[in-house]
Amino acid sequence: MTLACGIVALLATLAWLAGVVWFLRFFRAPAVEVPGRVTLLLAVTGRTDGLPPLFAALARQTLRPRRMLVAVEAEADPALAQVRELQHLLPFPVEVVVAGLDDTRSQKATNMIAALARVDADDDALVLLDADILPQDHWLSWLATPALNGAADLVTGYRWHALDGAGPARHVVAWLDRSLALGPRFLASGLVWGGSVAISRDALARMDLAEALSRTFSTDGAISRRARALGLRVLTRRAVLLPTPPEGGDREAIAFKTRQLQIVHVYVPSLWVWLGVALHAEALVLPLALLGLGGNGVALGFVAAVGAVGVARALLHDRVTRAVGIREGLPARAAQVALGALAPITAPAVVALFWTSARTRVIRWRHIEYEVRGPEDVRVLRRHNPGAAA
Repeated sequence: MTLACGIVALLATLAWLAGVVWFLRFFRAPAVEVPGRVTLLLAVTGRTDGLPPLFAALARQTLRPRRMLVAVEAEADPALAQVRELQHLLPFPVEVVVAGLDDTRSQKATNMIAALARVDADDDALVLLDADILPQDHWLSWLATPALNGAADLVTGYRWHALDGAGPARHVVAWLDRSLALGPRFLASGLVWGGSVAISRDALARMDLAEALSRTFSTDGAISRRARALGLRVLTRRAVLLPTPPEGGDREAIAFKTRQLQIVHVYVPSLWVWLGVALHAEALVLPLALLGLGGNGVALGFVAAVGAVGVARALLHDRVTRAVGIREGLPARAAQVALGALAPITAPAVVALFWTSARTRVIRWRHIEYEVRGPEDVRVLRRHNPGAAA
């Protein structure tokens, strides 16, 4: 039994390591960048510290957007005043859309539907983005080029957590999320991350996004489902990893990752199950550690091997961090190495985080609590003031 548990745990952590090695092997800047008329769409709520640096980063883009549509839920939303304060920083127009309320879908979906009504024939591509990213100067060009030149119908990237000043729970969240960003793509084939996705003009016309979003909780899930149904070409551009600075403390980090995993559970249950299997396999290192403390040398050897692989993963994650343009301080880098080395603690902590997503009936997103009975069966339970912590 010790041998079997050890082999399973070691193979599980080696699989994550293989994903990082494969990513770094093929990580390179795109060779082609093309011009085009691109409209940005940002759905935002509440006043956030991340909006000023986001606007500054958008002003530096090598591919200048045609304009940005910003959708808020109400005139009283603090995001509206903040956007108006900051829009002078951008060298392109900002159009603000007040969406109103709807209790049969997420507020983000309602905001996006209102903004989509402004998209017109002058747009070669539409790019969706989240307010918590800090894009590199080449982000828009790298993301939009395959949608502009016909190489893909949808192009998506993924977040990469920046960890300077982060607490222990956010470090655990980042450990899992970084592994997912570099994991085997076949498990998440065809999925889009709405924080950074480009949609070609032809695909946008075929998808009827307003209808696709009309009853959904997750805009990412609805877009992915519609793209699969239409057989659209979805490209995950692995070079497009978006620095995501910490927002809030450890409680907010756990709430964020719980919600993300709940969305996977609702919209791609097979992926949620595969992820659970992989994480539980790696967590077998905990009973091995207990056996090792009792004098089992074989178990102790496996624990040491899993910890060594974990350190290698952390060091390679750091290489990716630097490759995407983030320079983290020594404390943040050391904390990630410690998480890799302390696998008997880290792996069970990640499994515990995974199980917070087992129940999906009630999900809180920002200031709103929803009842989610299925991918297209959603209703608002209660609303708090915009900007309230999630």
